[in-house]
Amino acid sequence: MALVLKKLLFKWSPLVMSFFMLMVTDSLSAQKKTFKIKLPDHIKLQYAGGTGFVAVGTGYSSKNQKLESDVFYGYLPKSIGGVRIHSISIKFNWIPIHSVALKKYQVEPLMTGLLINYSFGKQYFSFDPPNYPYRYYSFPTAIHSAVFFGSRVGIKFPRESFIQRLSLYCEMLSFDREIISLLNNPKSLDIPDILTLSLGTTISFE
Repeated sequence: MALVLKKLLFKWSPLVMSFFMLMVTDSLSAQKKTFKIKLPDHIKLQYAGGTGFVAVGTGYSSKNQKLESDVFYGYLPKSIGGVRIHSISIKFNWIPIHSVALKKYQVEPLMTGLLINYSFGKQYFSFDPPNYPYRYYSFPTAIHSAVFFGSRVGIKFPRESFIQRLSLYCEMLSFDREIISLLNNPKSLDIPDILTLSLGTTISFE
């Protein structure tokens, strides 16, 4: 198990570090170098899409507005999922195409990125339970990763406003286990079978 933990830490450490690199800023003053923690520059509300039935998150954007990193808390009620689920997700957005400005509107035609989700509960596990043979389960039930792509449309507010932009986004994503299932069973599954839709809103303060 120690070896597995080391491999996971090695694999995920660049992603986790990138989030904290966006969070911590180093500002220079005329006399000395100061170190400070930057407050999140946006919050997000999301429906579905691997983060829970509903999820709320906050995070940071890079200076060139090409990268975003977020942490979400998600909730799935028992009435919908059959069991109550609380989860935490880390999400990384990359915006490869320049946004299009249409008067007070801003269109981002393509976003893509990576999602890592962890579900809490005794019924979920990250590694094979001790009473099962090694690799009895092909995938952990607590940790999932997914890739996604989507678009976002926002309306810009005056510079003196506390809220700088309000945006709506739509994403399609696919989890790791679903992608592997498609590759192993191309005759039984089609691409639409492994896609999940998510809708959300972003409130930007910078």
